[in-house]
Amino acid sequence: MEDPPASEMDSKNPNAEDEVSSTDRRPFGGLEFQVSEVVGRLEAVVNAQDGVTNTQESVIDAQDSAANYPEFFESSNKEPPKEIPSDLELDETPMDEILKVLEDIVMKTDPNCESLEPPLLPTDAVTRAAILSHSISALFARLERGHAAKLGGYIASETTRWMSYLFRLEDYNAYYHQEQLEGLVRVTKMLLHHKYPRYLEDGALAFANRLPCIYSCVASPLGVVQHLCRQLGLPLACVRPVPADAAGRTDVPALERLCAEDARAGRAPLLVLGEAGAPPLGRGEPLRALARACAALQLHLHVRGHALALPAALPRGQTHSIADSLTLTPGPWFGVPGLPTVTFYKIPETVTANDHSKGVNPAGSRESALAALAGLTAGAARLAALPLWTCARAAGEQRLTRRIVGAFRSARAARALVASADLRLLSEPPGGDEPPNVDIVDAMSQASACVVFQFAPADCGARVPPYYDKLNSWLGQVLQREPDMMSVEVCETEAHGAALRYCPLEGAAGGAGADEAGAAWAGALEAQLHVLRATVALREPFRRSVRAHPRLALARVPGWAGLGGVRYEPAGWARAPRAQQDALQRSLVGALRAADGAFSCGAADDGRACVRFGMVTADTDVDELLALVADAGRAAEAGARALDDMTALVKRGISAAQEELARAADEGLLRRVPVVGRVVAWWAPPAPPAGRRLLLADGSLQTTEDIYRRVQKKEEEPPRAHSPSRAPPDDQ
Repeated sequence: MEDPPASEMDSKNPNAEDEVSSTDRRPFGGLEFQVSEVVGRLEAVVNAQDGVTNTQESVIDAQDSAANYPEFFESSNKEPPKEIPSDLELDETPMDEILKVLEDIVMKTDPNCESLEPPLLPTDAVTRAAILSHSISALFARLERGHAAKLGGYIASETTRWMSYLFRLEDYNAYYHQEQLEGLVRVTKMLLHHKYPRYLEDGALAFANRLPCIYSCVASPLGVVQHLCRQLGLPLACVRPVPADAAGRTDVPALERLCAEDARAGRAPLLVLGEAGAPPLGRGEPLRALARACAALQLHLHVRGHALALPAALPRGQTHSIADSLTLTPGPWFGVPGLPTVTFYKIPETVTANDHSKGVNPAGSRESALAALAGLTAGAARLAALPLWTCARAAGEQRLTRRIVGAFRSARAARALVASADLRLLSEPPGGDEPPNVDIVDAMSQASACVVFQFAPADCGARVPPYYDKLNSWLGQVLQREPDMMSVEVCETEAHGAALRYCPLEGAAGGAGADEAGAAWAGALEAQLHVLRATVALREPFRRSVRAHPRLALARVPGWAGLGGVRYEPAGWARAPRAQQDALQRSLVGALRAADGAFSCGAADDGRACVRFGMVTADTDVDELLALVADAGRAAEAGARALDDMTALVKRGISAAQEELARAADEGLLRRVPVVGRVVAWWAPPAPPAGRRLLLADGSLQTTEDIYRRVQKKEEEPPRAHSPSRAPPDDQ
């Protein structure tokens, strides 16, 4: 682990660095060149050992394939294959064009991308090494099986020694996997083979009459045990929730009582799931007391959580093996993507024969338990450690340790900022600053790796009121929009409601700019807290003023964190159609937003439209805002009344026009009768055709004869002679 830093390693090959830098301006950087160079070098080493032997074997393999699978080589008697649609036919494409297509796809699938380059995360030398190791793993899959097994065994063994040294572990085997819970599933499968020797032959029937029991604290996430049962085909009746004590940790005496009850009921206590700084609140367990109880009850203790990274930040000299198995996630801890998850485990001792294992050699239970971890000894599974092995060599022990130390330091600084802002803290203090003589197990039991906090009233209980859930969600969304600052997330807790969480061990750890980001984050947090406190203080005066106003009514808007919602309701408004009411509120919001962007249109709990008031500052005059709404409402009401009057006038004019057109049609019918038409024409000569016009001032329908006469008179007048214009006299 005393390797030179990555920067020194990169500088040893200047030619490669120059060629990489020439392509580093591309979104994928120099990865294409590096992968090609590494693959070429490794292929040259492997292919140098083959030579003529591979040629002879390929001829023999081709002959055997033709003999064993003639359907792939004889196509004369076969039907012609179906034609593939033209849009699925692919031609050979150079790698440069493939990368360009991939870059275009990355840009098109990112709705927030505004630049001309794909939004890929920046990578350092360690991250590039981890990415390259995945290509090397794929290349190693072409090796002969025995060779791959030896290679994978060496890499896994060396990586296990490094990780054990870094995290102060002792006497563990390691399993490397991509899915975070896969190691726990395989360990549980090993325990089932250990407890039920007939499990290999009978499957789930082996424990049909004697269910295994998995114990988990009620404060722990339920999804872990649910995933475990689904993967192993266990019923949810196997899950035994353990009560929590006053501090929210596993109640060890209650666990002992549950195990005794299950043993008397004919069940098989199997596994206890413990936590050390696990999300979302960073809660820990009394690991020493829990391990002592599990040893007495012959239970397997599995521990997971971010506090397991704490030993890397503590002084050297202590090791621990307190749990029977534990899960480490070095990828998020080191801030390097693509690293595998590591499950460290101990193989249990052989069980003694009992009534449920008659006819089975008890010594075979150990072999069946090892068989349950299928794939652990295979070369492909052990090669999963290659990215972590590469990352450890590229970064070195000191650089990896600094990242973990920086993460705990960043969490402690964030906790101090939150405490100074008078917010409610829900998580334990982060570790990393313990005295040198502290016990490593006690440090992991008490430490947290995250900071969870709330904006809450001073006199509330464990759970905040529902309105404060909205305020905390709003605060989290605002802080998430702040660039280049500490990243927080909004999490929903069952016991406390909505809360904000900062965990540097779930991403890039604190680096050189962590102090600047923390200072900027503190300023943004303080500014938003002023807005929150002002909104809470003015909420009740706002409601009182709305109740006192004759034309305004309160509207309850679910999920809204602002002051609230109101409706403008004129006299007799209750009898108006709902569509007309909503149209008035929307037009009111349109007029208000021209004066202040804090107004918006929303839907109340009854589905009707309303005017929403957003977040405010301490100098906001609520009565002035409500007066602005009332004035805009009266203006909108007057406009709506004028529109209604104009609509009535138009309807009345259209009705009169229709009646007159009907009379003209009847008169025209009489004139078209031969005899009657002459009499009618003699008695009432037809008038010249004239148009009709509607006067909106009084709604009357009039003819357009006067307009025709003015136009005709204007046309009959002779044109005037053009006389030159005279300049105005000078005022002198």
